[in-house]
Amino acid sequence: MQLNKPIFAFLALCSAYGQAQAQSNDFFDVSVAAHHDDNISRALLSSDRYSDENLELAISGGRLLQLRSQDTLTLFGSLGVNRFQQFDGLDSTSLNLGASLQHKFGLGAYAPAVSGGLSWTHHDSDTAVRTHDSLELSLAYRKRLSPAWDFSAGAAYEFNEGLEDGAAYASRYSPDNDIYDFEQASVFASLDYTFRNFSSLSASYSYVDGNTVSSALAPNPALLAIADALAPDGAFPAEPWRMIVAYTLATKAHLFALNWSVPVGRDSSLTAGYSRQQIEARRGVDYTNDRVSLTFMHILK
Repeated sequence: MQLNKPIFAFLALCSAYGQAQAQSNDFFDVSVAAHHDDNISRALLSSDRYSDENLELAISGGRLLQLRSQDTLTLFGSLGVNRFQQFDGLDSTSLNLGASLQHKFGLGAYAPAVSGGLSWTHHDSDTAVRTHDSLELSLAYRKRLSPAWDFSAGAAYEFNEGLEDGAAYASRYSPDNDIYDFEQASVFASLDYTFRNFSSLSASYSYVDGNTVSSALAPNPALLAIADALAPDGAFPAEPWRMIVAYTLATKAHLFALNWSVPVGRDSSLTAGYSRQQIEARRGVDYTNDRVSLTFMHILK
């Protein structure tokens, strides 16, 4: 299945309908983010754990179409570039296209809203076996509780398809090398508080029932016993005559995130964030990853 075909057909249909039915507003923004991950390899053993910093540049834009007084269609896209300080095999470029339809149950800022979305992302990695497409279906609920408090929750289902994990990247440890051919489901909840100076504090929780790609020096019997797929991973260095292997593991992941955003001028903001991943695989194989981020965003339109 080619995951890009459904989204292109869907976006063309949405665009044609929106132009015929609605008033529209365009939006564009650019962002620069610096991240530090303390377990970017998602490894179990301390000898396989790698930390690194990366810089991410993204340009985003789209069109908001007011279909009726309570219905809004948003078409959006973004182009992102990710560069790592130490492990340049993790460098990547991504293209995201999508659409969401929102319905408000009433008028005014306090009316609850439900939205459904479809998005497609192409991840082009400098390590070929990591290049993949993903298609996500999402459903979300949002309610402003007061001038300061805002609540949202939702669920998503994601399809992933590896594009370069064919026979050329097979591992001698297993014939199944499609490390990015999997599906996963997630749910999330978020609570935001906006202060009088327009800075905001956001706390969120996500639960993902799906898969994690974990990299480790082979042979690793513990991971081999529970892996659904594996392939040689050139993103991380290996000792002579040894090999780093990427293992796809069925996992249940908990993600806790806290973000503090401060306005900088009229059209810009600076956001400091911290997140922690707790990843649970089978047979007691567990991972953690802590991320610290700093993001600057400027609205162009």
